Amino acid sequence: MANLIHFHAVMIDETGCEFGAGVDAHSREEAYEKLQDDYPESRIDQLESPEDTARREADIYARACAQYSNDYFDEEDY
Repeated sequence: MANLIHFHAVMIDETGCEFGAGVDAHSREEAYEKLQDDYPESRIDQLESPEDTARREADIYARACAQYSNDYFDEEDY
């Protein structure tokens, strides 16, 4: 059996407020199902594995470096 992955979710409750939730699952699909079962009154706004988070952070860092080192940086070119 595959190792569990700890996913982090940003949830939206029935009042429209955000809250964080963590869930251990074997896949993203399983994580969605568990979160929907655990929080039936809420919806999932964002769901990230540690790898997703690392990719997102690396992209932010790369964009920041590109903007810092180029006075003529154009977001369209990135």
